[in-house]
Amino acid sequence: MRKIKLAGASTGASQGGGARAVSAAGMLAFWLVLIAVWAAIWAPSASAHAVLERATPAQNEQLADSPPAVELLFNERLDGGSSARLTVLNGDSKVAAQGKPERTSQGKGLRLALPRLGEGHYTVSYSVISADGHPVEGAYVFTVGNPPPLQDASELDPHSQLGHNSHNHGGGQDLTTTRFLFYASRVLFYASLLVLSGLLIWSMRRSPSAAERQSRETWIGWTAQFGALATLAYVVLQMANLTEGEPLSEWARILTDTTVGRLYAAQLLLAFAALLLRGMNVYARLVWTLLALAAEAWNGHAAAFTPAAYTLALDYVHLLGAAVWAGGLVLLAAIWHRERPEAGRFAIQFSRWALVSFLLLALTGTLSTLRYLPTLSYLFETAWGTWMLIKIALSLMVVVTAFLIRLRLRKGELPRAGLLRTDLGLLGAIALSVGVLTYQNPLPANQPISYHEMGTDMHVTLRITPGVPGDNAFTLKVWLPDSSGTPKKVALRLRPLGGGDVGFIEVPLESYEDTELDDFPDFIKATYRSQGPYLAFRGRWEAQIRVTNGDDDELVRSTTFRIY
Repeated sequence: MRKIKLAGASTGASQGGGARAVSAAGMLAFWLVLIAVWAAIWAPSASAHAVLERATPAQNEQLADSPPAVELLFNERLDGGSSARLTVLNGDSKVAAQGKPERTSQGKGLRLALPRLGEGHYTVSYSVISADGHPVEGAYVFTVGNPPPLQDASELDPHSQLGHNSHNHGGGQDLTTTRFLFYASRVLFYASLLVLSGLLIWSMRRSPSAAERQSRETWIGWTAQFGALATLAYVVLQMANLTEGEPLSEWARILTDTTVGRLYAAQLLLAFAALLLRGMNVYARLVWTLLALAAEAWNGHAAAFTPAAYTLALDYVHLLGAAVWAGGLVLLAAIWHRERPEAGRFAIQFSRWALVSFLLLALTGTLSTLRYLPTLSYLFETAWGTWMLIKIALSLMVVVTAFLIRLRLRKGELPRAGLLRTDLGLLGAIALSVGVLTYQNPLPANQPISYHEMGTDMHVTLRITPGVPGDNAFTLKVWLPDSSGTPKKVALRLRPLGGGDVGFIEVPLESYEDTELDDFPDFIKATYRSQGPYLAFRGRWEAQIRVTNGDDDELVRSTTFRIY
């Protein structure tokens, strides 16, 4: 009986324990369901990425003066680690401010102190990690002052300076008879200017030998006559090119009212004054040389760059060094043909000054190129760069030839005729390269950017005008199939490529009514536009177009382009 009772009691206890287990399991299932429901409801907002709510300075804001700092405020706390990055780039895509940003607003904000910023467009790039571990990055542009546009290729075209449309100022690739004469006149003018200026400089040398003096004066007379004709042809062809399609009265206006024209007039006057140089003393010759080289420096690319005093000084010293070498080389060849032993003695003096000249040419040429070109990659992208590389190669060949001549002089031997002819040939080749070089533009020309892509799900057209660094007009057109309806959301984003890790810049778009006849059957068109300095600096860029259609499908198109 007891056993039976115990068994019954045991059975009852087992039943009670089972009931409690079922009840616990039910409660557990209930709470699991409740947690799942709560997660389903709240998970989207809990896992949402941090969003930039406010920026100071604001996007596309134009400030009268430099702001003290950049401040960003997000809608939620950011990761507390050291992963936050905040960088400010200037209009040359160089870092203007960078460092570990200060945390503000209870971990929701970042602050980066700025140095004093000059006028220009500045790009703020940020990269943060939100509290849920998602990386968030972006960029935007603000402006300080009223920055002038970055130097464009058109500023180096004399036609643009005169208010004319460009004609054939070295722009085409086909060598027509007109273009050949155009280049040839420049080459002959440039060669005669350097040789004559150099001979005049060498005429200041004390106690020259009779052979040197006779050779020098003879060549001064010949070069002055040749230079007068070359300058006349050069100026006439230049003026004809500049006034193509213009009335004859435009000649007088250009020669009297413009800097370019006055320089041409000055070069003509100096060329004909050079016919009197043989009867003038060394001081008059020095004045003529300084004025002639100054007119040439002012009439070249150097005058178009800033600071003008720096670029003009570099070009002037460059011309002076080239004249000393060119005039001295011609004089050496002339003496060599007249009296060989005297040529050997003069060659010793010439080789010393030639070395100084080439050091000046290398230094000033390098500094000028670095000032003209924002990046040395332009040397491989323009005709100017090609001819500059040819000139450099020729100059290196001159160095080798000069070294061989100097070796013979050290042995007490005269320079060989072949070496002198090689040196003279290289002089002519360099004059040719420079004559062509001065008609080329060191900066690649920018063009309006146009991108169009068609597809079964969407057509897009993007236009950016004028397609230069700084302020541009943006036009975006989107065509969606009738079945997809009008776009629910359209975004245009820009990102620089190859210049560091910079986020996308959002371009604010506004819809407008388009009047162009570019409809497509069975498609609905939506048009948007914007204006602003969203392409803040030179380089390669990516434009990304993101469209959400009526079915909530996101369609993405992208293109890359380059601005100079």
